[in-house]
Amino acid sequence: MHGKGRQRLNAHLAPGRSDELIDQMSEGLVREKRSRMPLELFVVLPVYNEEEAISGVLEEWLAVLRSQSESFVLCCLDDGSSDGTAELLDRLERATPEIEVIHKTNSGHGQSCLLGYRRAVELGSQWVFQIDSDGQCDPLDFASFWPGRAKHPVQYGHRVQRDEGPVRRIVSRLLSGLVWSRTGVRVRDANVPFRLMRGDRLAKWVDGIPPSFDLVNVLLAVLQQHDEEITWQPIRFRKRRGGRTSLGLFRLTVMGLRLFRDLGPQFSKMVVAASGDRR
Repeated sequence: MHGKGRQRLNAHLAPGRSDELIDQMSEGLVREKRSRMPLELFVVLPVYNEEEAISGVLEEWLAVLRSQSESFVLCCLDDGSSDGTAELLDRLERATPEIEVIHKTNSGHGQSCLLGYRRAVELGSQWVFQIDSDGQCDPLDFASFWPGRAKHPVQYGHRVQRDEGPVRRIVSRLLSGLVWSRTGVRVRDANVPFRLMRGDRLAKWVDGIPPSFDLVNVLLAVLQQHDEEITWQPIRFRKRRGGRTSLGLFRLTVMGLRLFRDLGPQFSKMVVAASGDRR
């Protein structure tokens, strides 16, 4: 709300209250307008203990998303953070019409993504985009994804430039080998958090993924690659903005062993179910 409208309302309000109330009214009007528009893009952003990074991450992504889409939701899924992340997200949600915050008990990155994917499908979003909250995903790469969506219904990033060091590069290669050994499907970057998917291509898989499956994005990548749907785009993966990763060596090892046990059977089960649905 600007100009004469703001001046007229100011004249009827107590000093110090006018700007606050006007901002609340303006935010409400924007939210109401967006709720009536068809949702073009739903962004899934799992968050866990990212108090140091999240404000800057959201600021740079909002700038890019606003330049590309007129109707989007940036959904932050707080996975039971134990620092000040939850309170910070709530303040940002109140100040930003495009942000939606979902607080949940801690269940891990994969299940947080799955909850976000189901929320996107529930809202009927045309497109779903998943990124992480630590600042490693570069918003500049989105400019090469978004224009290509008409030709490519499923696009994944391939981390050709990784600024965080060699260890994660090695882990990604080991993961690709594990995926191939358990499913027979070669996936270039199975757990990459930079993926743009048409809503209907995502919807056919999300209901079949169980709550016990940790690495949801890996399973989803295998399923979509099996359908020969994924178009791979080179991206840069930056260093973290701040804080530390919650995935230590022990936890990575445990998750890897679970994936080795569960991936093959779950993949086969879902492919068979999808084949039956097509008949």
